[in-house]
Amino acid sequence: MTTSSIVSKSVLVLNVICSRQERLNFSQIVDAVGLPKSSTHRILAILREEGLITLDPVRNVFSLGPTLMGWATSVFMAGGLTEAAAPILSQLSTDLNYSTGLSILNQGHVLWLKIVHYPIRHRYSADVGDRVPLQVCAAGKSILAFLDTKIAESIIASLTFETLTPHTITSPEALKEELASIRDAGFATSNREEYLQEVGAAAPVFDHNGDVIGAISMWDMTGQNQIENLLQDKSKLLAAAKEISRKFGFDPDPDKKALTT
Repeated sequence: MTTSSIVSKSVLVLNVICSRQERLNFSQIVDAVGLPKSSTHRILAILREEGLITLDPVRNVFSLGPTLMGWATSVFMAGGLTEAAAPILSQLSTDLNYSTGLSILNQGHVLWLKIVHYPIRHRYSADVGDRVPLQVCAAGKSILAFLDTKIAESIIASLTFETLTPHTITSPEALKEELASIRDAGFATSNREEYLQEVGAAAPVFDHNGDVIGAISMWDMTGQNQIENLLQDKSKLLAAAKEISRKFGFDPDPDKKALTT
C-alpha cells in the first residue's frame, strides 16, 4: 500500500484501530502505523471530525465512531437482518393489525429496511429507504438508548433538533432524560412526535455481543388508536424483537438459561 496520500495514511490508521480488540492510545497508534507523530495526530483529528473515530477523554484511547459504525452496520447487517426479521414482522402485523417495520442507525437517522403496511398504507408512514431523525421516532430512540454511551453522546451532540410537531423532543437534555426511561422499560414510544396523526413503539434488536444493531417498530394512526391502546401489545413487540435477536446469537436471559442447565 502506498502511504504518500492523506487517504492512504488515513486508511492505514483506521485499519490499525479497527483490527485491534483493545482500544489504543495515541502512542500505540503511532508505533503501529509507523508514521510521524505530527502526521498521525493530524489524521486522527480529521477522522474524529468526520465521525469515523472517537476519543475517550478519560482513558485517552480511540475507538470506532458513529459514522464508521453506521457504514459497517448498513453494509454487514442490512441483508441478513432484513431476511431474519421479515417473517416475524409480517406475523406481528397480522396479529396486531398494525404497520410494522425494521430500521437501523444511519448517520444521525434511522434507515428503514423493511415495512409491512397493515391493513392499508398510512398516508404518513415511512417507505423502505427513507431516513428519519433519530429523536423523532420510537425506532431511533430505542437504538440510541442501547448504544455505547460515548457513541450515543457523540451522535446526540451532532443532532439538529427540528420541531416537527408540538410533541417533538427539541433539546439534548430532554432526549437524554427519555433515553434513561427507555433503558429501564426496554422499549421506546413516539406519541405524535413525527406526525400528529401517528403513534408508535419500538424495541431494540441485538447481536451476539449484546450490541444493538437495529429496531423493530409498530405504529398506527391516532384516529384508530392512542398510545395507551398501542402499548397494550408491547409484550408482543418485545417478544418479536427477542426472537430476531436470538437469530443473531443474542441470549436475552443468560441467567435463566444457566439456572436450567
